[in-house]
Amino acid sequence: MSAEDIDHHGLRAGDLVTVSTVAEDFVREVANLRVAPYAIPPGCAAAYYPECNALIPLWHHAVESKVPASKSIPIRVRKTASS
Repeated sequence: MSAEDIDHHGLRAGDLVTVSTVAEDFVREVANLRVAPYAIPPGCAAAYYPECNALIPLWHHAVESKVPASKSIPIRVRKTASS
């Protein structure tokens, strides 16, 4: 996350967070991701593949190629209770 977003969410580098997608079919989330500041634009986040595959709805794909649209997934970030 950008340092600006980390501050905005009341987080610190090293905090553990749960990330969930804004999906209508059911809750998709990945817990215990560690916050790290990166030089990326505010409002963006980066995560590793395949660890975050669970966040990508199966119906969210490119129209013609059917490739999962993993570069454009709206997410929510919340601090993990134990961190």
